[in-house]
Amino acid sequence: MTLFDALRHQWRRRTRSPTWGRSLIGALVLLLAAGYFGVLFVALGWFFPDIVAEVALERKPLQLLNGFLLHGAVGLVPARFFLQRSAGSDVRPYLHLPLRRPQIVRLMQVLSSLSLLNLLPLLVLAALWGRTVLPATSAVGATYWAVGALLLVAATQFLNSLLRAVRDRNAGLVLGAAGLLAVLIIGSNWTGAGVLRLASTWLFEGLAAGRILPLTLLFAGTGVLAGAAHRMLRGRLYSVLGDVDSPRTQSTGVLRGVGRGQGRIASLALLDLKLILRNKRPRQMLGAGLLVIGPFLGILLLGEEVPPMNVVLFGFVLSGYLGLTYMQFGYAWHGAHFDGLLARAVAPRLLVQAQVVTFVGLCMAPLMLIVPVIAAVRPQLLASLGSFFLYNAGVTAPLFLVLGTWGRTALKLDQSTFFNYQGTSTHHFLMVLPVMGLPIGLVVGVGLSLTLLVAAGLGLLGLVTVPLWTRGVSRLLRQQRHAMASGFRDE
Repeated sequence: MTLFDALRHQWRRRTRSPTWGRSLIGALVLLLAAGYFGVLFVALGWFFPDIVAEVALERKPLQLLNGFLLHGAVGLVPARFFLQRSAGSDVRPYLHLPLRRPQIVRLMQVLSSLSLLNLLPLLVLAALWGRTVLPATSAVGATYWAVGALLLVAATQFLNSLLRAVRDRNAGLVLGAAGLLAVLIIGSNWTGAGVLRLASTWLFEGLAAGRILPLTLLFAGTGVLAGAAHRMLRGRLYSVLGDVDSPRTQSTGVLRGVGRGQGRIASLALLDLKLILRNKRPRQMLGAGLLVIGPFLGILLLGEEVPPMNVVLFGFVLSGYLGLTYMQFGYAWHGAHFDGLLARAVAPRLLVQAQVVTFVGLCMAPLMLIVPVIAAVRPQLLASLGSFFLYNAGVTAPLFLVLGTWGRTALKLDQSTFFNYQGTSTHHFLMVLPVMGLPIGLVVGVGLSLTLLVAAGLGLLGLVTVPLWTRGVSRLLRQQRHAMASGFRDE
C-alpha cells in the first residue's frame, strides 16, 4: 500500500455518497471552502504591512512579525488539539492490512498533516514572506526565515500528535502542563518580561540576519518532536488502537477514569473532562464556542462607550457560554455509556453534583483568560462578569440540569460539529429566553446597577441552596434514568 492509495481512500471517505451527484457536490463544497479561507488568509498576510502602518506607525512590520511568530505557534497548538484530526483516529481500516506498524504510523502522520490547520498557516506565511520579509532582508536571510517558519509549523504538527498520545496515557499531565504554560506566558506578559516575545524576536531576527544557530536549533527541536511523536504513536497503536476487538475500546472506554474514585464527585467531573478531551465533537463544539466569545470580547473592549444592554448581554455570554454550549445536552454526551455511568455512581445525586462542577468549570475556563485583559483595559466591566458568573452558576445551572434529564438521543462523539451540528432543541431555546429575559427586563426598567445586584443576589441564593435543588434534580434523574438509558441504547 502506497501513500497515494491512502490519500485516495481518505478522499473517497470524505466525499463518498450514495449517488455520484452528491459525491461531486461534497467535493466541490470542500474545495470552495478551502479556496475561500485560503484567499482570506493570503489577503491577511499580504496586507500585513498596511495594517501595521495604520495601527502601529512607530513599529516596523518585520520587527513586529518576528516578535509574535512564536505566539502564533503557541496559539496554533491548542487550535490543532481541538479542531484537527488525530494522527491515528482513522487507523482501524489499515490495521487488518499486511502493513508494518511503523509504516502505518508514517501514513497516519502524513494524512493528518493534510489539514487546513497546516495549509492556512503556510498560506499566511507565504504572503508575509513575499510582502514583508523578502523586501527587508537579503536572499540568504529570506531563505533562512522561510525554512525556519516551515519548521515551526511542522513542530506544532508533531507536538499535537505527541500531546494526543500522551493524553491517552495521562490526561491530567497534559492539562496541568498546558495550564502551567498558560500561567507562565500570561504572567511574563503581565509583568512586562515578555519571555516568549524575546525568544521569538531572537529566533526570527537571527534567521532574517542569516545566522545559522537559530536555524540549527529549529532543525534540532523539530527533529526531536518528530521522533518523539513517532515513538509515542507506535506505542499508542499497540496499546490502544491495536486492540480492535477489546471490549474496553468498544463499550467502556469513556468510563475509564472513574476507577478507584467510584462514586466520587471529583472523579465523575474528571470523566466529563476526559470525554471532552478525547472526542472530536465536544472538543470542536467548545472550540467553536471560544471563537464566538472572541468577537463579543472585542466589541466590549474596542468600543468607546458600552451601552448598559450590551454590558448585560455580553456579561451573561462571556461568563457562561461554554457551560451552556456543553450542558444543553447533559447526559446525551455519555450516550450508550450511560448504563455504565449509573453502575459506577449508584446515587443519582452524585451524578447531578458532578454535572454542576462541570458546568461551573466550563464557565470559569474562559473567564481565566478574559479577566486579565478586561482588568487592564476595562476594569469597570469586572462587576458585570462577576455578577453573571454567579447568576449562571446559581440560576442557569439548575434549569439546564433539569432539562438534561429529559434527553433521549445520544450524540455521536466522532462526528464534526461544523458539518453535522445537532443544534439546540426547542425546549432549551425556550428556557434560555426567560433566563436572559430577566436581566434584560431589569436593565430596561431599573438600570444597570440594580440589575447586577439582583443577578448576583439570585446567583448567591442558588449557590447557597445547592444541597436542596440538587436533591430535587437527583430525584427527577432517578425517575427518568431508565427511560434515558433505554433511549441512549436505541441510538
